[in-house]
Amino acid sequence: MASSLVADGLEARPSVERFSTHELGPTLERFQASGMLEEGRINLIGLDAVAERLGDKWEGRQEQIYDHVERTLTRHLEGGGFFQRVSPTDYLVVQPGLGKFSGQVSCLLYLRELLTHFLGGAAPEAADVLEVTSLSGGRIFAAEIDQAYAVAAAKSEPPPVQPETDALPSSWNPFVAADGRTLRVSCHLEPVFELKTFAQIGFRIVRRVLHMPGEIELNAQEQRNLTTADIEKVDLATIARGVSRLRSEQGNAKQPTLFLPVSYTTLSSQRGRGPLIARFKEATQGVEKGLICEISDIEGVPGSALAAVTVLIKPFCVIVVGKLREAPGRSPEDLRGVRLQGVAFEAGQHPLEPADFSFWAERAVAHARRVTRSVIIHGLSGPEYLGLAGLAGATHASLAARRTPPTPPPG
Repeated sequence: MASSLVADGLEARPSVERFSTHELGPTLERFQASGMLEEGRINLIGLDAVAERLGDKWEGRQEQIYDHVERTLTRHLEGGGFFQRVSPTDYLVVQPGLGKFSGQVSCLLYLRELLTHFLGGAAPEAADVLEVTSLSGGRIFAAEIDQAYAVAAAKSEPPPVQPETDALPSSWNPFVAADGRTLRVSCHLEPVFELKTFAQIGFRIVRRVLHMPGEIELNAQEQRNLTTADIEKVDLATIARGVSRLRSEQGNAKQPTLFLPVSYTTLSSQRGRGPLIARFKEATQGVEKGLICEISDIEGVPGSALAAVTVLIKPFCVIVVGKLREAPGRSPEDLRGVRLQGVAFEAGQHPLEPADFSFWAERAVAHARRVTRSVIIHGLSGPEYLGLAGLAGATHASLAARRTPPTPPPG
């Protein structure tokens, strides 16, 4: 680690390329204009020590580790910070309210807390905090920090000049809702299959809205009870977090399609529609054939109003789908004439026995096929249900993520 001092601070340090991606994304590149990159106020926190210690167990524990890391960073950054995982072991962290050295010291403390949790008393010193030096050319370059110098400099560091608001990401996650609660959007990906050939055609973004700090998940009705402005924030954060997860998990490999969830409330809001379309354009860069927009909370919406927002969003998607709250128990007549290109609904909490699932799916698909040609069943509990869904008449289906039960950290 470089420790020599020169007149204006640390001596020049060679940058190392920590992560390469085909498209870094406008979300990160906005920091170029904010001045924070030039000021050395953007850092990387690395989990290499955890990955090395776990060895072959790392891959099976990744989701559990990421969930804990993101809960920890959310707790520390809820006052206005931003983080994003940019590789299997690296998190980019931005703290607009802290100066360069105060930010570095805080990242060292966050990393130390994480290493102690995962590695216990065998945790090494928290050293894998890097200062980002470049975000250009689709790559992140970073350099080691001098811990001793950062700790000393942070004690007398003046408060930073706040960056221009429009240079920062437009939807922070977490955010403070209108009722004062702090909410965080968490996302995971479900693979989506075409049921004639059983080929995977992409992923679907599945979100959870969590009430912090207890990680209490809002149910569907509670989400619908949010204000229009809060629903817009949830939709924007969903796309940002989901696309980030897709890039970090798939790297440079582009999927044919990506299913994006968005509420009718946001699409019908002139204020929310502009930022949403901008997010759609960003997401398009990571797929080959285009986006599939799933409009939710459409129950009770007049067909003419739904048709109007569908027309507005079609230029940015290859397909527009209506997402029902539950499997249709009758033909959704209010969707006739809307010209949706598909209808989607959840499989719900199953597994059902195969015969029961087939009976349920055949009825639901038959009702949906009266208003559209494509029917998508989401959240199937296992691959064996893909064939049953296809026999029932569904055209596409997604598989629910299988969550690994939590295990105590290695000691």
